[in-house]
Amino acid sequence: MTTSNSYRQIDEIPLIGNLTIRQYELSNGLQTAIVVDRTTPIFTYQTWFKTGSADEPPGHQGLAHLFEHMMFRKTTRREMGEFDRCVNSNGGTGLNAYTSRDQTVYYFTFPNDKLEIAADLESDRMVNLLIEEEMFETEKGAVLTEKNRGLDEPMRYLWEELYDLVYIRHPYKYPTIGDVQSIRSFTVEEARAFYENFYAPNNALVIVVGDIDPDQVMTTIAGKYGNLPRRLPKKREITSEPVQNENRSASLTHQKTTQPMLAMAWHVPNMLHPDHAALVIVGKLLTSGKTALLNERLLHSSKVTELYAEPYLSRDIGTFEFFAQLAADVSFTEVEEIFDATLHELHTGKISGDQMEIVKNNILKEIYQAATTPSSLAHKLGDGFINTNDLAFQIKAIGQFEKVTVDDIRRAVDTYILGAKSTTVRLIPAHR
Repeated sequence: MTTSNSYRQIDEIPLIGNLTIRQYELSNGLQTAIVVDRTTPIFTYQTWFKTGSADEPPGHQGLAHLFEHMMFRKTTRREMGEFDRCVNSNGGTGLNAYTSRDQTVYYFTFPNDKLEIAADLESDRMVNLLIEEEMFETEKGAVLTEKNRGLDEPMRYLWEELYDLVYIRHPYKYPTIGDVQSIRSFTVEEARAFYENFYAPNNALVIVVGDIDPDQVMTTIAGKYGNLPRRLPKKREITSEPVQNENRSASLTHQKTTQPMLAMAWHVPNMLHPDHAALVIVGKLLTSGKTALLNERLLHSSKVTELYAEPYLSRDIGTFEFFAQLAADVSFTEVEEIFDATLHELHTGKISGDQMEIVKNNILKEIYQAATTPSSLAHKLGDGFINTNDLAFQIKAIGQFEKVTVDDIRRAVDTYILGAKSTTVRLIPAHR
């Protein structure tokens, strides 16, 4: 294990083939994960903040997402536009960010001789962002435009309504982008307080994957981040959700809906639960690949034009979700009855060995493919860190998937779907 005055190596975790995670921590709490992959002379550099929309105080939804926009603007060291120009002039690609329930992520890819530039850019905006009134109002306007554009999208409207219905207390009920009223009401003072609270080295993980030298990476990161102040981020206020004891449903219309849409959800545990792998496989058996049961019965028979079933897993609690976009003149009842009948088949164990093998092989293929690309692998590591506090969780899950049996599938379907209460939202075209 490597140690210096400013950082220490806290773990070394084998992945796939010759890939290994070296995990470090700076004295100010910044976590760093490094994976050497010399396949191509590039590296991806990602910064994961353990802050998302679920960390926002009640009535202030959308502030985490708003920062995703502001972080590309001015700092005390860089003028407006300088960040982008520096990335582009040094061969950087893929510059982007996203916000979800539990994290905000910033990422880009550089040629392998640009490590110091990447670290300098990200360490600068971690603590030196300038939040000025004019800039803040401009970005609020951009987010409001994005919000209104999203409300014009039937599918986004559908899912916002579903999450608002499926969650009663947990902040996962709120859309990441926030609502119009809260976005309009944000003040510069609130934004500065949010930034000073959550944008801190001890609330972040830096992932570097690619053709790099670990010692050089840590020397560079220690030099750029080592003097940044540690803070005490506030804990999220609500982490529990009452047991759902009743089925919930809503029927909605949207002026731009041209085809009926159906969304259903059931509460499931988070990724650390032993049934995680079985729930993933249930979704794949239903809608993923040529042999998927619902693909045969709904998609290929032209009853639906879009279809998927899968668990949406977050840090605290998740949902198993089913979505279908119906073809013309097909009723919700018909699709729901076919879905229910198929679930009962899984529950009675009518799954062939070949079906299980195909699904498991496809899952393993997806994991191995992700490990071949620095940016995809980094995202796997970051998701594992945020949701389970284990960088290698999504790679280690290979073993869990391989062990899933038909009995595990039966139990998962019975426990979390057939034996549980559902939330259903039906979106109907205005002219029907």
